Amino acid sequence: MPVDSKKSDRIKLIQQALQDQKAIHLKEMAALLDVSEMTLRRDLTRHPDKFHLLGGHITLAFDPAEASDYKVTEQGMRHVEEKRRVGKLAAAFIQPGDTVFFDCGTTIPFVIDFIPDELEFTAVCNSLNVLLKLQQKPNCSIVLCGGTFHRKNQVFEHHSEATILDGIRLTWAFVSAAGVSDELGVTCFNFNEVEVKQKVLRQARHCMLLADHSKFDAVRTAHFATLQDFHVVVSDKKLPKAYRDLIEGYGARWVV
Repeated sequence: MPVDSKKSDRIKLIQQALQDQKAIHLKEMAALLDVSEMTLRRDLTRHPDKFHLLGGHITLAFDPAEASDYKVTEQGMRHVEEKRRVGKLAAAFIQPGDTVFFDCGTTIPFVIDFIPDELEFTAVCNSLNVLLKLQQKPNCSIVLCGGTFHRKNQVFEHHSEATILDGIRLTWAFVSAAGVSDELGVTCFNFNEVEVKQKVLRQARHCMLLADHSKFDAVRTAHFATLQDFHVVVSDKKLPKAYRDLIEGYGARWVV
């Protein structure tokens, strides 16, 4: 195969990978493509209009004019390895026949990556990035809470979605957060996420908080829960010991 053709194929594969997970480490992508990191760096520098290399992670180029206080694409570039670990640990809890609510945010798609394709389950979601991941699972039945689409956090919001959730019984609620504080509670960036988060926490049989270590001792604008509301907390190995002790004190389980 001609050299230029190989380069073109690599560029296409990188673009496909980034459609799914927003950011991927240079070393990981080089291994997937079976090329050296130096070769991959040269490929990327030839296409500054397509890719950015930030902190060792490859991302799709985006228009800075579109930047906002919180963007799913921007947040997806942060703590990718930790989010991948959280996703793998959380996915192991899903059993055949479960009905699972998948929250919005950038950690949740990593959970879906680790769900076996052969597993039959029902997924409930209210965000575009999660929906796009779920539709790749051939044995997953999907329920989407529709409504007005908010581009900033890719969430669908509609007051009637409460009636959709009222008719569903959840085995698990997988809930993400942007801030976790024992004193000030569990928080997110956007008020349009609060109602659904609180509803699924009330009616799910088991509630799981997914948050990498960077979220702990952080406080964001919109409060929706306390640590006591969760049965399981999944994080990475850098989860502060003080929070491990708090979680156990509340009778919950922590997994790292």
